Amino acid sequence: MQKAFGIALLVSICGTALAQRTPLALSGYNYDGIADGLGSPAGSTTGTLDSIYVYYTQGYNPGAPTSGLPTTPFVSALDASTTFQIAPPSANNLLWLQQAGSGSTSGTLSLVSPGKYLSLAFLVTGFNGSHPGSYALNFSTGGATTGTFTANDNFNQAGVAIGGFGRVGRGDGIFDAVGSTNPRLYQITVSLSAGDQARTLQSVSFTNNETSGITFHDIGVFGISGEANPVPEPATVLALGAGLALLRRRRKQ
Repeated sequence: MQKAFGIALLVSICGTALAQRTPLALSGYNYDGIADGLGSPAGSTTGTLDSIYVYYTQGYNPGAPTSGLPTTPFVSALDASTTFQIAPPSANNLLWLQQAGSGSTSGTLSLVSPGKYLSLAFLVTGFNGSHPGSYALNFSTGGATTGTFTANDNFNQAGVAIGGFGRVGRGDGIFDAVGSTNPRLYQITVSLSAGDQARTLQSVSFTNNETSGITFHDIGVFGISGEANPVPEPATVLALGAGLALLRRRRKQ
């Protein structure tokens, strides 16, 4: 009975430390590929995502107003513990990484508020195929931690965070794939090492490693979410200490 009481007390104290991956405020997006507002798709985007199409926000398609990308946070279809947020559609809203020989292959997203994290989730997709990518976690101290990932093609691949939102021709304004399960954005989850969890993350750099020589074999990074490394509040630490002391006294009785 005493043991059960002690466990219940510790669980109630520490339960709030069970973190979720939530959207990070970022700077460094370099491309507007999401149509919004009124007027033609070309009027509110930088260029196409795949030589023909761009994405669009919910409400942009009058014939299917619930289609399109949400402008509010959404729960990943792959992992209910992860929430993503698309950057505002009225400005640059993705990090566009072109393949070697056709433009800039690398870019960096900086955290508006650097912090310590247990894990990260990248919201990415590949255009005109699935492409190899790499990342570098940049901290306030020490060297970067690097890794690789695959940006799956935005149609018909697994690992979907959100899909079925449709797209629109940037030049002709014709909507496509509405009511289907495409296009798709995918979740890439990265667990940080114990050492990196104790360091302050400042930015994440991404590179498109595709070298086929074909243009528009690009990667889009649409956001990052993070599971914060919780730092107990003083009151929580005191309560935990009191709970442990009470548990010890009960064991001695």
